[in-house]
Amino acid sequence: MQVIEETGAEKVNIIAHSKGGLDSRYAISQLGMDKYVATLTTINTPHGGCDMVDFLLGKVSEKWQDKISRKYNGIFGKLGDSAPDFMAGVRDLSAIRMKELNEQMPDSPDVSYRSVMSVMKCAVSAGFPLCISYLLIKKLNGANDGLVWAESAKHGQFRLIDKKGIRGISHGDVIDLMRENIEGYDVREFYTGLVAELKTQGF
Repeated sequence: MQVIEETGAEKVNIIAHSKGGLDSRYAISQLGMDKYVATLTTINTPHGGCDMVDFLLGKVSEKWQDKISRKYNGIFGKLGDSAPDFMAGVRDLSAIRMKELNEQMPDSPDVSYRSVMSVMKCAVSAGFPLCISYLLIKKLNGANDGLVWAESAKHGQFRLIDKKGIRGISHGDVIDLMRENIEGYDVREFYTGLVAELKTQGF
């Protein structure tokens, strides 16, 4: 709403990474934001959930879940979250929970949906812990970015980032999380290209 007020535009184009894509879908579907959104482009978003979450929740005891949750809630609290709930966020990413959420978040006919996904080519494409989760997800589902498997990221018009070589692009690389130069992938050109494409299409 601030962008619309500042620019005078009728609608905005949202580009959202990871769980931000799910938050944006919820806002469009359930909070009346469909009137203000022209397009939603999700980047490495687990629309179909993460089977790894269901697997780990079934293996990790409640005691350890509480311990991990307290640790992350403490971090998020220091970052400004007044009511952090780490485990609620984790459970929302399970494949079982996402099936329920997808039924609650139908696409708006007034919004153009598109999705983009990157994949790691091997475990050494990223550091810990993505190198470990990559192997687990590969065994459970197949190609993935260390957190999200490729099929789960499909929503609307879909495309996979085509990168040559063995390095691959992890869940963090696609937003330049580690500020690392990756041969064959220019993060600035990637996002500039997304925006240029939207402009060419009239958005």
